[in-house]
Amino acid sequence: MQDYLSGMPELVALAGAPPSMERFAEVRAAKQASYSPEQRALLVDVLKAQNPHLSPSEQSALDALQAGGMAVVTGHQLMAAGGTAFFEFKILKTVALARRLSQEWETPVVPIFWMASEDHDFEEIASVRVGDGVFTWQQEHHGAPVGRLDSSSLGLQLEAWAVERPLSTAQRAELARRIKAYQKSSTLADATRAWVREWAEGLGLLVLDGDDALLKNSAAPIWEAERQGRLSQAIEQQTTKVVAAGYRAQVFPRPINLFHFKNGQRLRVLDPAEVPTQDYSAVSPNALLRPVYQEWVLPNLAYVGGGGELAYWFQLGAAFETLQVPMPLLYLRDSVAVSSTKAERALAGASLQWEEVFRFDKEALLKDRLGYYTRLREETAELGSPLEAAVDQWNETLVKRYPELQQHAAAFSAKMRKLNERTTQVRYRAIKKQEHLFLQHVEAVYNQIYPGGVFWERRASYLDLMGDFDEDPRDRLLAIMSAIQAGTHIIKPEKV
Repeated sequence: MQDYLSGMPELVALAGAPPSMERFAEVRAAKQASYSPEQRALLVDVLKAQNPHLSPSEQSALDALQAGGMAVVTGHQLMAAGGTAFFEFKILKTVALARRLSQEWETPVVPIFWMASEDHDFEEIASVRVGDGVFTWQQEHHGAPVGRLDSSSLGLQLEAWAVERPLSTAQRAELARRIKAYQKSSTLADATRAWVREWAEGLGLLVLDGDDALLKNSAAPIWEAERQGRLSQAIEQQTTKVVAAGYRAQVFPRPINLFHFKNGQRLRVLDPAEVPTQDYSAVSPNALLRPVYQEWVLPNLAYVGGGGELAYWFQLGAAFETLQVPMPLLYLRDSVAVSSTKAERALAGASLQWEEVFRFDKEALLKDRLGYYTRLREETAELGSPLEAAVDQWNETLVKRYPELQQHAAAFSAKMRKLNERTTQVRYRAIKKQEHLFLQHVEAVYNQIYPGGVFWERRASYLDLMGDFDEDPRDRLLAIMSAIQAGTHIIKPEKV
C-alpha cells in the first residue's frame, strides 16, 4: 500500500490514483451517474428493516442517504467483543473521513459499517484479549456462516470469564453492554449490530449486513456474470497484471468465486450449474467478489481498510469494469498505539522520537544509533589496515619461497579478512554492553508499541485501550483521525 500511496504507476494503473480531494470528487461524480434511484430506495428499505428504533443521529444519516447522499464504508469480521483494537479504529476512521468530506462539500456523507457476517472461519473470530487474559468462545462449528450462529453461549461464557478478570470500571461497563447484546440477540450478526450501534451512538454510523435476500437478489447481474465465467476471467487477468508488476496476489482467484448456503453450511461452488438463476439468497461471495457485491449495493466513495485488506482490491479493477461499476478509492486506515508513563520516560531517556520507532525495527534502530554502519565500519577498516599489510607481506614472502602455495596464500588472506570483519560483531556486542542503559530505554519503548513482537493494535483490544484511559477515548480518537491522509498515532492517557 505504501507504494500505491506514493503514486507508483503500475499500481495506479490497476486501481486509479490514491486518495485526494480531486479524486474524491471524480469518484463521487462517477458513482452519482451509475447508482440508480431504485438501488438507493432498496438500500434505505433494507437499512430500516435491519436497524429498528433508529437513534436521532442514525435517522439523520438515513435521511441523508435517502436524499442522495454518498457513503464511506468499512467492514470487518464479527469478532468476539470486537477482537483486536483496529475493529473500532476502522469504524472511527470511516466516521472521521465521512465528516471531513461532508465539511469539504457542505453536503452529508454517511459512514457505513458492513458486517462480514457470511465468513465461516470461526477460529478467526472466536477470541479477544484483555490485558494478559485471552477469552476464546467454545462453540461447535461446522462451516456455518458466523453471522447466523446463536450468540447466547458467547454472552454466557464471556460473562463468566469477565468475573475473574481485573477490569477497570470503564472496561467492565463496556464489556457488560456487549455481553448483554450477545445474550439478548438471536444471532451473532444481530448482536454485533446491536453493540456497535450502541457504542457508536451519536456518530451517524449505519450498520449493514450483506447477508440479505433483497440485497442479493438486487445483485443478480454479479452472480450471473460469475456463473458465465466473465468475472472470474476478469479477476484472473487483473491478478496476472498484479504479479507482473512484482507483487504477490493477496487472494487466489478461483474459476468460480462463490459459495452457497446448504444444510446450514457455507460451501464452495464448484460447478456453474450450482449457481441459481432466480432466487440468489443462498449465494455468498468469496473474499474477491465481496467487494464487488458491496459496491453494487452501496453509493460508496472510499473503502477504509488495512494494508493487507486493501491489497486484494488491486485484483478487481477489471471485474468492476466488466460490470460498469465505479471502483471506490482505497483508503488506508489510521493506526493507533498507546504510550505509557514508562514508555515516555524511556523515549526521553534514549533521546528518541516516535517517528524513529515506527520507521525502524528495534535492531535497525540500535545499529543506527550505536554507529554500526558508520563508526564501527570505519573502525574495522582502521584496525584491519595493518593486519592486511602484514598478511600481504607474509603472503608475498611465502609465495616467493614456495610458488606452488599461491592458492594457500590467497585462502589465508581471505580467512584473515573474514576474521577482521567478524570483530565488527564482537565490538558491536561490546558497545551494547557499554550502552546498557540506552538499550534498556529502547527495549521499554518497543515493548510498549510492539508487545510480544506484534504492533499494539494487532494484539490489544479496544477494551485494553479503555483500561489505559479508564474511559472510552472514542471522541479523542475521532479528533486525531480527521485528516484526509491516514497516519500512525500515539495516544497517551492524561496521567502520562
